[in-house]
Amino acid sequence: MKRILIFLLLTFCFSGFLFADDEEENLPGNGSPTPNLENSGSPADAARRRVQITALNTETVNLIRANNLARASVNIERIKKLDENTVEYHYLKGSYLYAQGRYPQAKNSLLRAIQIQPGHDPSYYQLGMIFVQRNKWPRSLEYFQKAVELSNYNPFYRINLALAYFETGNYLRAKAEAERAIELKPNFRAAKLLLLKSNFLLGNKADAYSQCVEFVKDGFQSREYMLIHARLVMDIHQNFRKAIKIYNLYGELPFQEKRFLAHAYYNTGNYRAAAATYQQVIQFRIAEEEDKIEYIRSLSFIKDYRRLESFVTSWLQEEPDKRRKVQEALDIAELLKDNDSKTFHMFPSRSPY
Repeated sequence: MKRILIFLLLTFCFSGFLFADDEEENLPGNGSPTPNLENSGSPADAARRRVQITALNTETVNLIRANNLARASVNIERIKKLDENTVEYHYLKGSYLYAQGRYPQAKNSLLRAIQIQPGHDPSYYQLGMIFVQRNKWPRSLEYFQKAVELSNYNPFYRINLALAYFETGNYLRAKAEAERAIELKPNFRAAKLLLLKSNFLLGNKADAYSQCVEFVKDGFQSREYMLIHARLVMDIHQNFRKAIKIYNLYGELPFQEKRFLAHAYYNTGNYRAAAATYQQVIQFRIAEEEDKIEYIRSLSFIKDYRRLESFVTSWLQEEPDKRRKVQEALDIAELLKDNDSKTFHMFPSRSPY
């Protein structure tokens, strides 16, 4: 009986080691609890600890930003030994865990930080970033909003709040917050780009175009901005050649931009390039009827009847009810093509296409 009792006791002791929580194993601050020294010793000792914690907090924030997590972990342990019930300790622990991608644990530490100090704006900001990393933009909004309320003049808080509004489809609020970020940081290009995108989606084409002109003057290069610029050049000024020049600065274009590039080629009379570009577009089921009609006309103008017949046959097989529309497109293409030979030319000219 005595042997059985000893065996059970040993089994219980070993199970404590075998099933320890792996998640918490190497976290800074997860050692044995330390007493709260804040209220012990003289006021001079407490003030000295406060100065030390403040200095360590600043240094550790910079270490985490530089991804020097090993040294950051050492500093977090030092703060814990000074006082583990401070907002700095829980904020830095949460930031350290965030940098490791351990978001649930980071969230718990940051929530503890704002329990200790409800006005700690960096913790709210970092909580918002956790939800951004998990692609939960609506949840990030509440934390970014709180961070902005607590630190109204921080442009980085503003841009993240603007992005959260943009990602949740509230382009009007995104525009307002991006404008505020630019007021706080006039050369904030990320905010200017977000303002441009918001204006474009809100239909404020004149304002968006003015921003594009400003970007050109500043020599700013960005794929997102350039693609919007090309669209606005066509929409506002019908300058299709300039749009083609902008599009050709890039290699592979998104589907929608290929549509607009093909449309630009078509409207400059470069039907061969239009046909080649439309051929890439019409392979997708989301291609619009206008794309298919301009493809038919382009093939007709360059007299590529083999491809024209093949495409018309396949279109009618997919959509037999479009027979009248296809016939109309073919008739108009032939009539438009014949008009070119009837144009009176004062001087001889050779088309560049």
